[in-house]
Amino acid sequence: MHSATKALGRAIAMSLVFTSAGALAWEKDKTYDITILHTNDHHGHFWHNEYSEYGLAAQKTLVDQIRQEVAAKGGSVLLLLLLSGGDINTGVHESELQDAEPDFRGMNMVGYDAMALGNHEFDNPLSVLRQQEKWATFPLLSDNIYQKSTQQRLFKPYALFDKQGIKIAVIGLTTDDTAKLGNPEFFTDIEFRKPSTEVKSVVDQLRSTEKPT
Repeated sequence: MHSATKALGRAIAMSLVFTSAGALAWEKDKTYDITILHTNDHHGHFWHNEYSEYGLAAQKTLVDQIRQEVAAKGGSVLLLLLLSGGDINTGVHESELQDAEPDFRGMNMVGYDAMALGNHEFDNPLSVLRQQEKWATFPLLSDNIYQKSTQQRLFKPYALFDKQGIKIAVIGLTTDDTAKLGNPEFFTDIEFRKPSTEVKSVVDQLRSTEKPT
């Protein structure tokens, strides 16, 4: 697991900042610091291993420490988002036997804001992922996964956050290689479209509806 990094994994979580003209807290020409913590490739490591590596308890300790540091530097003008690039599933038997329930419940306690779906979220049938969505208190995002039969997106493409009057849109993208990397029997009615094409349409939509200044 890679913690507190701005580099994005194979499942991409993109953050875009939009400032609303009507947002009373936002001030033109003022500098705002946005702290983004990002993890990916969790692969079932909700508990530390025999070498005291990994574990969501240790991650929570680190994240809470960073939150305190951010608050100490200015509070109201310092913003923080905690994002996951996905691949929560596959890797540790104790997690796999429970459909990663300990992992998602642990991520709730750490305080994740959003997660992009990784290719390993599709190692299992869609019904398992739908259950994981129910366990998670944060949105699972992907703007380029469609249901073939309806031509509709299967997941929310983005999530909006209002931090001190600054609107932040987090867009989830999933590698289209998932169709080759995953189990084809689970993809009979699922289509993974090209991320670069889909993200452009979502960005255009956000610019139109949110009207950034």
